Amino acid sequence: MNEFKRWSETKLLNFKKKWQAITIPVNISIENRQFALDLTRATQILLQAEKIALGDCVCRTSLQNCSMPRNTCILLNKRAEIFVKSGRAKYITIKEAMAIVSETHERGLVHLAMHQSNNTDQFPLEICSCCSCCCQALQGLKLMNMKGLVKKSEFVATFNQKSCKQCGVCVDRCHFGARVLDSNNNIVFKQDLCFGCGLCVTSCPESLIELIPR
Repeated sequence: MNEFKRWSETKLLNFKKKWQAITIPVNISIENRQFALDLTRATQILLQAEKIALGDCVCRTSLQNCSMPRNTCILLNKRAEIFVKSGRAKYITIKEAMAIVSETHERGLVHLAMHQSNNTDQFPLEICSCCSCCCQALQGLKLMNMKGLVKKSEFVATFNQKSCKQCGVCVDRCHFGARVLDSNNNIVFKQDLCFGCGLCVTSCPESLIELIPR
C-alpha cells in the first residue's frame, strides 16, 4: 500500500463545480424480477445507452492508494465516443459492462452515476466504481464534508439488531461511516449516514440487511 494521498481542496472544489455523483443501489427488485446480485439501476442505465466504452479510473490511476482494479470506468454515449476517439477507452457490450459492475461490487466498490453538476436530470455520462481512498467524490464527502457532491440513492439500508451476529463484515464494506463498532465491538447503524449503495446487503452472511424506500 502506498502512502495515503489526498486530493487538494482546489481540485475537489473544481470537481464539485463540474460533477455530481448519484449513488446506484443494488440488491433491489424491479418488475417482479429478483437476481442473486440485482444491479437494476445500473442495468437500466446501460440498456438505455446507445454507446458504452471502458476506460481507466482517473482517481485510482492518479492517487494509487489501493490495489483495486483501474480499468473500470464505464463511459456512456457522447462521452464514450470522445474517449474512444482519443484512445483513452474502448467500446464494450452491455454484457461486458455488467460483468465489470458485478465484479467491482463484489470487490466492495460503490457505484456512482456521474452527472454534470448543473444538470442532474440528464442521462449520466459515466458509471464509476469508486473506492473512498481514491475517489474525488467520496474523498470530498468524507474528508471535507462537501454537501451535495454525492447524492443518496432513493433507498436506505435496514439493521436487524436482535438477530445480528456482530461479525463486522458490513462495517468493513461501508464507505460512508454508517456502520461502526462501539467500544464493546457491537455494530452501531447510523441510518442518516447511509447512502443506499447496498454493499452491506449483499455481504451480510446472515442475510439480515435489506434496502427499503427512503
